[in-house]
Amino acid sequence: MKKYWSLFLYFIKKPENVFISLSLFFGVLSAILVPQLSVSDENMHYMRAYGISQGRVESGSHCTLPKDVAKRAGSVYEGNFSADYSKPIDRNTLDVDKCSSASGYPPIMHLPQAIGINIANLFGGSTGLTILFGRLANVLFYSIAVYLIIKWVRIGKWAFTAIGLIPLMVHMAASLSSDCMTNVAVFTITAFTLNLFTQKDKLSHKQTVALICIGVFLTLTKSVNALLLFPLLFLPKRLFSPNKNERLPFNIQKWAILAVTGVAAIISILIWQKIFGQPLLTLGAAHNPLHSNPLKFIAILFNTYISPTIGYTDVVLRGSVGDFSSFKYHLPLFVLIPLFSLLFLSLLHYNKKDQDLLGEQTGKLAVYNLATIGLFVCAVSYAMYTAWALLPFRFGEGAYYADGVQGRYFTATAVMLVPVGLWLQKYINVRTKNEKVFNLIMFFGLALVLGFYVFETVWTYK
Repeated sequence: MKKYWSLFLYFIKKPENVFISLSLFFGVLSAILVPQLSVSDENMHYMRAYGISQGRVESGSHCTLPKDVAKRAGSVYEGNFSADYSKPIDRNTLDVDKCSSASGYPPIMHLPQAIGINIANLFGGSTGLTILFGRLANVLFYSIAVYLIIKWVRIGKWAFTAIGLIPLMVHMAASLSSDCMTNVAVFTITAFTLNLFTQKDKLSHKQTVALICIGVFLTLTKSVNALLLFPLLFLPKRLFSPNKNERLPFNIQKWAILAVTGVAAIISILIWQKIFGQPLLTLGAAHNPLHSNPLKFIAILFNTYISPTIGYTDVVLRGSVGDFSSFKYHLPLFVLIPLFSLLFLSLLHYNKKDQDLLGEQTGKLAVYNLATIGLFVCAVSYAMYTAWALLPFRFGEGAYYADGVQGRYFTATAVMLVPVGLWLQKYINVRTKNEKVFNLIMFFGLALVLGFYVFETVWTYK
């Protein structure tokens, strides 16, 4: 028994091991137990993923799908037991109808789900089986991708682990939602940025290519994600070759690389927009009141995130960690408190190694990342206000807050708080006498929170 306990302690010593074990275990349970197509916009993502699985990358006004798929996407069952696992989809009887709202996303957003659906079709896939396999493929992709990111990032490994295991993150990954790919993209750029700021050697050619590819990947997942490249504008000069001409006000190599990255990202989204006719931003109402009075946006932000009379703040905050199945159920306060405690512990637990690696860049990067999060929140708020709240069937031109903003849009950006946590560690001394104690607290704490999420799912749909 002692031997197995020692092996277990050795296993959870590495944050990436904690992540992949809990992510796969509870992710698979979530994929099986959460009613099919009950997750936010999952029916739309099902239509898109199924189309891609058949080689149809359609966008615009008309898309072609099997009638069985279109019919299933038009309804949401109350529980998994009513899901159809027996009747194979008739792929010869097609239906040409309006494309799903997810058809504007590039195919990469639904690639894991499409692979899962294709595997299900090899077994004479029914609608229930294709949805289940699409979910399982998505959570498998998420678990492996984030596992590799945690292994790769030099600092903040426990923060990446804890944030990656927030119940909402697992909930979305174990669905057909494209948020899974978006969250992986956010984790990727954040890890890459942290690694560059802790790097002592000059930027290699491989890293330059990787930076450009990550920029394109980030933009294709969601165009507003391009703002997360902002901290790279302040990369340390030691990463680049010194200028031969000291009169130059900036490092030519640095700005050339960043410019190429930005141009490549812009071109990629413009190509997608041009080929498939997808606008970068739906304008919503014919007349946007912010165009004539930009300062009104300050009031919009206040009403969305601060105003106690509107009460939308709770929707955003609770929705960032634990609002499930299109807000049908959520984590109660007695679970939210320990969850947030674990998140703060992952950020504030003293780590001398991380402190030394980031060094003098800690405070600077903390400011850059906080500014980036602020810009990101503003951009998402503007987009939802413009593309959703201003629509006639919502509030129209009289919209007074960014209706449609959901906490899940911001959850993954919490990993950008890693340098903030390292900076605060200088003033808030959170330590454990034994690192084994900290590892045990993180493992069992996160497992209990995720366990309650699974229990609540079963209880809600019992």
